[in-house]
Amino acid sequence: MLADFIFTILLLILPTVLWLVPKTRRNNGNWLIALKTAPLGIIASLWSGELLAKIARIISERQERDFDFSFWIHLVIVLAVAFLVIIAGGLFIKRKFGTEKKYNPGPSVLLFFLFLPPALIALMILSFACSLMDSDGKGDWRTAWLPREGNTGIAFQEQPIHPFLAEYNYRLRFSRDGELSYQLLLTNTGGRTKFNVYRLKDGRLMFRDKMWDYLVDVQGPECGVFRLERFEDRLYAARIPNVEIDSWSFVPQRKDDGFVMDMGGQTVPAEEVTGILDDMTYYGCIEDRFYPAEQKPEEKISKMFEQEKAEGTLYYRGEEGMPSTAAVPG
Repeated sequence: MLADFIFTILLLILPTVLWLVPKTRRNNGNWLIALKTAPLGIIASLWSGELLAKIARIISERQERDFDFSFWIHLVIVLAVAFLVIIAGGLFIKRKFGTEKKYNPGPSVLLFFLFLPPALIALMILSFACSLMDSDGKGDWRTAWLPREGNTGIAFQEQPIHPFLAEYNYRLRFSRDGELSYQLLLTNTGGRTKFNVYRLKDGRLMFRDKMWDYLVDVQGPECGVFRLERFEDRLYAARIPNVEIDSWSFVPQRKDDGFVMDMGGQTVPAEEVTGILDDMTYYGCIEDRFYPAEQKPEEKISKMFEQEKAEGTLYYRGEEGMPSTAAVPG
């Protein structure tokens, strides 16, 4: 948003200067009018596009489903607003400094299309620069809506955490009886990924990406999200702490009283749940939004370090920040 305001101020410089100088202010030739109004049309197109995006987000939030204006509707509205501003500005200047000549908006429209490509490039550069200056470098949360589970609404949300690298925070958004709650998932620092979603035989959901499997339980009084990991041919589940997790153990670890998983500096008890994934069915996938199984057939996701994790020969070395294939500490 900061980039949009800076961009708007920069575009206002030319028409402001032309308006402040008496000679150019009173000159109502079509090409000089074009220099005064074409930047205003670009500004109008920018903010009308922002408004449409805001309206789409509000509708999505209220209906708890993906909603967006089609590309052509978006394009027509944005251009219509831009042309209305350009023509209104030209007519105002003609009437303000009266003339018998008719107003020809052609030069203004031509300059609008000539200025638009470099203006968009400048906006992208500004946006990138502003993201670099941002203290935490994090972007806005993007939402993919899933069908409701009984009385509970579910949405998957993704937040960029680096200006140009594919690194993301993930979380699940739950809505029930008018109350919202959020559960952070493990931070993804290894490139953007897709998620497959499966329905388990007991009705719960399982989210799978290239690194992790998550068990999502909305059947109880509280919505719960658990990390699933295999170790020595057995499957374990541990409830994920609701904190930003950027360090973790890759497999459960043996303790005197059972197994635990390390997540975000916390040691979480792990329960054996071997067999819960038997007979699960593909429900859909999450890419830019959620696609049900009938829209996008299942594409198997290759898991990173799958063999090492299954053999129990991989764990996370927090002090070095890299996975290791040395023996798991027991």
